[in-house]
Amino acid sequence: MDWAEDRADHSALWPIVQALLRIPSLTDASGRNLVVRMVCDELDERLPVEEHKNAIGHLYSIVEVCGRRPDGLATLQVVIDRIEQDSKPARALREIIDQSTALSMFPAGERKKLFSLLAGVVVPNIADYYHVAAGPAAPRLREQTTYLEVFRALETLNAGPNGLPKPLVFIEHVATIVRPELGIELRRWVDRQAEQLHLMPELKALRNDLLHSSKTSSPPPHAEAYLVFQLQREGATGDQYRLYHWRQLDLSTGWYPIRGGDEVGSLASMKRSVATLIEQVESDWAQHVPTINIEFILPGEILNLDVDQWSWEVESLIPMPLGCRYPTVVRSLDRMVTRKWLRSWNQRWIQLTEQLNGAGVLDRSGICQGHAGTPEGIRELASTFEQRPNLVALVLSAPPVPETRGQDEVAVGLRAGVPVILWHRENCASEEFLATAHSVFHNDDDKDTMLERVRRTRVTAFREGPRSGHVGNQLTILWDDPKRTVTLTNAAPPEEAAP
Repeated sequence: MDWAEDRADHSALWPIVQALLRIPSLTDASGRNLVVRMVCDELDERLPVEEHKNAIGHLYSIVEVCGRRPDGLATLQVVIDRIEQDSKPARALREIIDQSTALSMFPAGERKKLFSLLAGVVVPNIADYYHVAAGPAAPRLREQTTYLEVFRALETLNAGPNGLPKPLVFIEHVATIVRPELGIELRRWVDRQAEQLHLMPELKALRNDLLHSSKTSSPPPHAEAYLVFQLQREGATGDQYRLYHWRQLDLSTGWYPIRGGDEVGSLASMKRSVATLIEQVESDWAQHVPTINIEFILPGEILNLDVDQWSWEVESLIPMPLGCRYPTVVRSLDRMVTRKWLRSWNQRWIQLTEQLNGAGVLDRSGICQGHAGTPEGIRELASTFEQRPNLVALVLSAPPVPETRGQDEVAVGLRAGVPVILWHRENCASEEFLATAHSVFHNDDDKDTMLERVRRTRVTAFREGPRSGHVGNQLTILWDDPKRTVTLTNAAPPEEAAP
């Protein structure tokens, strides 16, 4: 076989050599020569390794020669794993090789996005899909392989008759067996690579073949799906925001939302980003016909933000608030990051679900209304929650603007674990608002859910127009499920700041 162009990055060789020096079986020449013979057997080729009496020189030659082949360092790692049986030095070597081996077929940024999507995803029969993608020429992998090792091995192989790189074929197969939402994200990643390679027709043909042969299942129509945003201020000036988002189409196997990229910019740019992401899930999820729920996780300082009135479309002749099209709620960032409040939160959520499972409405004894902004009144409210574990909803006496009684009432409710809080963003004392609150919580003639009643109220307000002063234009509901939290682990880098 002809040698490939020398791909070894000599600046990356020394860390690998140093890691090999820490492996006991390589301290003498006989051990090193055994490794060379095993690597040659794996590759079915004699490698021109120069033997040195000095261990460093010998190991450097081994690494240099292996580094000239796309699959050389991966094969060296496989051999070391067999000898060392996953010892600590072998694991350290694997980490260094993973970090230093260049996967030239795909840009580093795209590769990072892919492995971020696959983080924590377990495919029990990954070897089967690897062999399907690789074909009979598949290099052997160690028993407990990783996605990175699969990719490295597949990149050493020529494309099949359809011209698609083997790694793309592998990811397409994986996309057919993971959760639908993750499958969508994986296919989007493959789309970008295929477009760069001008292979979209070939990719579509492969997908048609997989569609007829796969056993993928989709959620039933109208199943609950979620697009979750987290918005908070960024920087010292107070006029910049950071937007995070997660999405999940199918909850049948549990709550595993997929994190998207972050964005930083002005509030106006955040509104546009929200609309862009909503349009994206509308397109991605269209064939599944889910019921899309929109949630905004907000810190206390912006909890009164009118997010339900933001447009769901980027451009529209008649902009419609997203709260009219989707059940839209806010959630508390403060509570989500405060573990000591979780027990009470779980307890009252159980109470809430028990009440709703009975009649679809809340017990009249399950609602509490704020009524005073004095320290005495706040203490009385806190005491009421401690005395009545059946309380699951709070109606504020004032909007939760910073340093107001409304914000104090929210703080008491969050600490007590109250999962539902309702308020008017301008006037919580209006008779119309109080009547609406009663209808949302207690109207047993209305068979819709509480969140659907809130959505319909917003639709009525939209129909009557902004000048009508309808309560639906200013109605916020906090609906907070402790079983569906999100975290900022594996944080994605922010997109370029928008104006």
